[in-house]
Amino acid sequence: MKDASVAIRRAMRLDYQTITDSGLVSTLVTFLFPLLFPLIAFMVGTVGALALCLTLTVGYWALSAAGLFVNTSSVQCGRLSALVPVTRSHQVVGRYLSAGVLGVVCLAEIIVQIGLLWLIDVVWMPLPWQDDPTPVSVLPTGMVVGVAMAAFVAIVALEMPFYYAFEFTKASSWFWSAVFVVAGAFGVGIILIPDEVLHSMAESLAAMPGWMWGLLGVIGCSAAVAVSYAISRHIWLNKEL
Repeated sequence: MKDASVAIRRAMRLDYQTITDSGLVSTLVTFLFPLLFPLIAFMVGTVGALALCLTLTVGYWALSAAGLFVNTSSVQCGRLSALVPVTRSHQVVGRYLSAGVLGVVCLAEIIVQIGLLWLIDVVWMPLPWQDDPTPVSVLPTGMVVGVAMAAFVAIVALEMPFYYAFEFTKASSWFWSAVFVVAGAFGVGIILIPDEVLHSMAESLAAMPGWMWGLLGVIGCSAAVAVSYAISRHIWLNKEL
């Protein structure tokens, strides 16, 4: 168990070096840049800014998780990675834990963003060109944060096997193209569904208690990560480099 722990930490250290090898200043900019997203509130209001903050921040850190594969997916670097004194199985565990650390960073920044939007509401809102905007404090922020983090987990769970199976450029092209196609199809579907049906669906979903939503989210995210890990591990253990 101790040897496995050491090996996993070594694999995570390689991931850490991947995202920090550009220097301290660049690393700080990379990690702190999403904290600028709440400034969007001065253009669209705090509620609209919150929606954009969540979307941009989740996408930003999901892309950062994909960025961990820059070296692994490169042919020469992949061969070197396979030769380090860490088994491939431990490499996969370390990579998923590294993505989990980025998820924690994502969660922390979302919480800070919400705090900044509350502050903007109190100090600056409403702006002269806005008509009594809705304050972000009236939103169920706990549920909103939960949905955002579930989206992060789902995206990362889906992208991991892609990046283990294909070269970085090809995986990025195929995966994110698929994400945009699915998102577009979902949006078109929402538009085509009659308003009465949407209203009925919304009422049915709203009737479910919060604890049930939380339980379903935890079960769904856990299942997604477990399936994703099993597929990624199988691909990486059997991949020729």
